[in-house]
Amino acid sequence: MSKKNNKISKVVEKQKADAIGFNAFERFILNSEKNSEKETPHVNLKYYVSAFQCLSTWDVNSLRAFSAFVEKLRQMKWSDIYKTGGKLGNKTGLGYTVLDRKKYPKNDQLDSISEDITLFELRVDGESRVHGFRCLDAFYLVYLDKDHKICA
Repeated sequence: MSKKNNKISKVVEKQKADAIGFNAFERFILNSEKNSEKETPHVNLKYYVSAFQCLSTWDVNSLRAFSAFVEKLRQMKWSDIYKTGGKLGNKTGLGYTVLDRKKYPKNDQLDSISEDITLFELRVDGESRVHGFRCLDAFYLVYLDKDHKICA
């Protein structure tokens, strides 16, 4: 591609992005500008709702599974996590699943998260799930769900 065509392509992409109403910083925060070098997830507990379920109620095996989940998350890229989703019966690994906000228990922490943020669940093990959202590299864990009750 010539330098002129490359420059035109960049201008067109910027115009498309600007047309949806986000500035460059907002696009970055909402992950519409992917940076594959910086998409390794980590867990953040800023919005964690311990009143729904606390790690203290998890047995030893569930806690080991949670620790393994956190380690697995650190070794993946967000693009790989998204690929684990799919229709029921076709999910693999972490089983990325977007859920309707109405399925979640009401609380102030959830209310403080913008409606524009996509909430999803990830599989810890055969039964246990965690629910939260992504912002940049972080997975903000909101709910622990050891018995898979939020979306059984």
